[in-house]
Amino acid sequence: MGTIEYENLSSALFGKVRRIVLALFFSRPDESFYLRQLARITGVGQGAVQRELKRLSEAGIVIRVRRGRQVHYQVNQDCPIFNELRGLMIKTAGLADVLRKALAPLANLIEIAVVYGSQANGTAGATSDVDMLIVGKVDELDLHRAVARAEEYLVRPINYTLFDRREFDRRREEKGGFLDRVLGGEMIFIVGNHENI
Repeated sequence: MGTIEYENLSSALFGKVRRIVLALFFSRPDESFYLRQLARITGVGQGAVQRELKRLSEAGIVIRVRRGRQVHYQVNQDCPIFNELRGLMIKTAGLADVLRKALAPLANLIEIAVVYGSQANGTAGATSDVDMLIVGKVDELDLHRAVARAEEYLVRPINYTLFDRREFDRRREEKGGFLDRVLGGEMIFIVGNHENI
């Protein structure tokens, strides 16, 4: 089984602007945004964002609320496909894609990078941080810089635990320990896959 190119997968499913807008909404589902703010954050022109917002609100994926003179948009958590779309966006164009891009320069030094905890199991809220497990021989300062770039974009803290392979294999044998809990729960693979564990 080959490695899935997640960016190609999300590109096949969604147009560029829709992918960017949905990634933002689903990475911050408890927040609302106004048009100019969305255009500024995403780096997409207001006209293109406005067209996507119209389509998404007509489909019931996004809700539109007037607040004074501004119209705010927020992902509709009561949409019947909210959980499916959220999972799809996190794995392809949202959180996971941001982390993949941030770690890409270090990917040849990383065997495994997974997101676990509330972000992986779908219980994350607006203030939830991102928990990551990383296995490899990567310089921690380089890793810290890469993670800081992702934190800036995601506007949430990323807590990572770094192990070299030997320490990972040793700690994996501890029943009921940290790795036992992480590997027994939901995970989103950023680098590597189940075969690497």
